[in-house]
Amino acid sequence: MACIQPLHPTTTSPFSSKSRGGAINNSCSTATTHSYKAVRNWDQSEPERAILLFKRLVEHGPLSLNPRCGSFFFFFPTVLKACAKIPAFSEGAQVHGIAVKLGVASDSYVQNALIGLYFGCGRSGDAHLLFEKMPERSAVSWSCVIGGYAELGLWEKVKSLFRTMVGEFRAAPNSVTLVRVVAACTKSRDFELGTKVLRYIREKGVSLGLNLGNALVNMYAKMGVMEEAERLFRRMIERDVVTWTTLLAGYAAVRRIETAREVFDKMPHRNVVAWNAMLSGYVSNGCFEAAMLLYNEMLALDVKPDKATMISVVSASARLGYVSIGKVIHGYICKAEMDKSLDLLHSILGLYTSCGDMNSAESLFNKLVIKSEISRTLMVVGHVKHGAVATALDTFKQMPYKDIAAWNAMISALTKSGYFSETLGIFEEMQRMKVSPNQLTLVSTLTACAKVGALELGRWIHAYIERNKIEMDAQLGSSLVEMYAKCGCIDLALEVFNRMHVKDLLAWTTIISGLAMHGRSKLALEHFKDMEGNGIHPDAVTFIGVLAACSHGGLVEEGKHYFDLMTRKYGIHPTTEHYSCMVDLFGRCGLLNEAKHFIESMDFSANRKAIWGALLGACNLHGHIELAEYVTRKLIGDDPTHCGAYVLMSNVYAKESMWDGVKKMRNLMKREGVEKVPGCSWIELNGVVHEFFAGGAYHPECTEIDMKM
Repeated sequence: MACIQPLHPTTTSPFSSKSRGGAINNSCSTATTHSYKAVRNWDQSEPERAILLFKRLVEHGPLSLNPRCGSFFFFFPTVLKACAKIPAFSEGAQVHGIAVKLGVASDSYVQNALIGLYFGCGRSGDAHLLFEKMPERSAVSWSCVIGGYAELGLWEKVKSLFRTMVGEFRAAPNSVTLVRVVAACTKSRDFELGTKVLRYIREKGVSLGLNLGNALVNMYAKMGVMEEAERLFRRMIERDVVTWTTLLAGYAAVRRIETAREVFDKMPHRNVVAWNAMLSGYVSNGCFEAAMLLYNEMLALDVKPDKATMISVVSASARLGYVSIGKVIHGYICKAEMDKSLDLLHSILGLYTSCGDMNSAESLFNKLVIKSEISRTLMVVGHVKHGAVATALDTFKQMPYKDIAAWNAMISALTKSGYFSETLGIFEEMQRMKVSPNQLTLVSTLTACAKVGALELGRWIHAYIERNKIEMDAQLGSSLVEMYAKCGCIDLALEVFNRMHVKDLLAWTTIISGLAMHGRSKLALEHFKDMEGNGIHPDAVTFIGVLAACSHGGLVEEGKHYFDLMTRKYGIHPTTEHYSCMVDLFGRCGLLNEAKHFIESMDFSANRKAIWGALLGACNLHGHIELAEYVTRKLIGDDPTHCGAYVLMSNVYAKESMWDGVKKMRNLMKREGVEKVPGCSWIELNGVVHEFFAGGAYHPECTEIDMKM
């Protein structure tokens, strides 16, 4: 505990050497009243002084002269609170002993204070034992023990005690207890009990005071049930900035950012926390420009930003690629002496790495006094993202300690950047280092397996998930479905999908796309109808799978129907991928002129180059030379370096034995300086993934392979 210093000689005390004497002998109650006020004033602000004064009273004050002084009883709860505040268990135990000697230890006020002391000193078992032995438990006693467990974050204990209180003992909880129970329901996400607590409040007519109202609004906001949160908000007679900010954050969390802004604009008073909630809401909803505008508005109104403000602004700047603004913010952070915050420095470092300014990132990293695993991981991810994979791998290997977050960041960065073989290499190294992967590790690794066709490793991961009883959430299940589908095992993909307990939009989209890829068009469309029947609305990616299913199955009318359904019912604006699927559908069915007219009637926002390319592929399939030449002229006219146009047109000529045309295409490519990017393929053999490039001789076993061939 903190050292308890003696009172300064000038300190006002009714028991200084000057005042000690007849007044104490003659007027115990008056002196005790003055002392009690002093102790009460200090019990929270200066608890050491409160305890010291109590000691003096015991040794030299009215208690030493008249131990039965009745008014002295009131000191005990106050002094015990001071002991809990420090915490000072030995002093608290002494106070307890004095209370026992005076025969007041069994009083409920003293016992409640003792419960607080034990909880404050980390002795929850002793606190609970004392509570169990109390002959009578008042609402305050229940509140003390429930509050003690709440302070420790033992939410299940809080809820269990509450159930016992209102169920077995039929005790009426006070508003303080209800606030703590609602907080426990929110923290543990036990919204079923939280709803029962609200029903109890309504049935008993409990007044919805500020703290209880705020707790309930927060619980329903965390549940995402904003209608009930707003109903409670409107019922509250008194509201403060916390109430408004909680409602605002709730709307932002359920992606109703416009409503969140309406709440923000109506707030009668805004502190920096409210501004931060709105900023964070914009960032989490992808409204990065709006976040920057709000930050400028904040500065214009002379609201001083804090660390949380700057983290949101740095995040928005990073997502917008505003590296120059990021540097200005970095300068402000240093000037405002916020640069001691590692969280903020990590945000700035992340901004530099995500924007590709690795020189600034290296400069900041080298200046960091503490080079944490987070800062090292950010540097590694930055190198991967910007193509310096060798540097990233080297930096990663040199890290003195790598926790699971570092491994996940490395694996995820490699996967997202298309370095799938390197992803699997890092995963294998992780296994050698005996680091247990978690769900995030497995999702990224399964994605890499899907990309390179590493079925054997994918099966091993599936077995690992089942062997270690890892929860199969929607994301992990979808990754397994994708892996099996892309590795040619669509029946296993279906089996995994059917066993998933939770199927979200990602899961349905993955299985629909997998079935489309394998030509199971009718089954893919049946799954789409089942998805709609389960109340899940498709997104743009889902419709790519649906239209691909129609294309692979030659279902022209169905394709037209779903394209119309996408725009008319779901209001999804077609992208290049949707148009390409429709052109591919027409092309596969030989409806080349219809495909041409479809392209010419398209929205100009789409990438026509890719869509004309799909039609050129169809011309190759059906040997339509005239239309192929027309499409090639359009593609080369827009982009003379379009490699695919030359290659596809050359293939059309070759298919029809028109070798002069083939030569012409090759000469045009040479004149324009166009080089064909070599194709790449992977093969898995005995758990090892081998990568080959067309015409390449870089595989370490190239000589042995050539001899075998």
